[in-house]
Amino acid sequence: MSENKRSFFATIPGLVTGVAGLLTGIVGLVTVLMQLNVIGGDGSNGSTAGNSGPTTSAAVGGGAGGAATEGGTFTVSPSTLNFAPADPKEKVVKVTNTSDSARLTVQTPRVTGKDADRFTASSGDCSGQLAPNLSCNVRVTFAPSGALRSYEATVQIQATGATRGAEVKVTGSTLL
Repeated sequence: MSENKRSFFATIPGLVTGVAGLLTGIVGLVTVLMQLNVIGGDGSNGSTAGNSGPTTSAAVGGGAGGAATEGGTFTVSPSTLNFAPADPKEKVVKVTNTSDSARLTVQTPRVTGKDADRFTASSGDCSGQLAPNLSCNVRVTFAPSGALRSYEATVQIQATGATRGAEVKVTGSTLL
């Protein structure tokens, strides 16, 4: 009696299993490429030099009831930070007092947003008063917790006497 043995992948269940494995591999590859910012996105939070990017400014000063007081401005740069998988897990945000005469005191930054627990922000060397036209650095640290995940939060920076603060959008991603 002649036995006709067919390969598992020549059967319908085998063919379905093979196609499912191929699709799983393609989806995994696309996911990794998106995490690395190789494909997708608008390129605005790519991580080339780590600290390049737009600057956000905030007005400082003003008084109650619109009374005029000496005021000033400060800027933060960059306005977005992206922690790509191969990047250092700590980066800095430069805070610059752009006023002519107002002295600022940068407060301890706050992290808010859906993944705030994965980022920490510290005052870095922004202790005490910041004289006009001088800068200091706020430190932002990223601590991911899972494979193939993207994280996002916002670092809020305030200065004493500020009528409004500045925000830095932070994102991070992992491979493994």
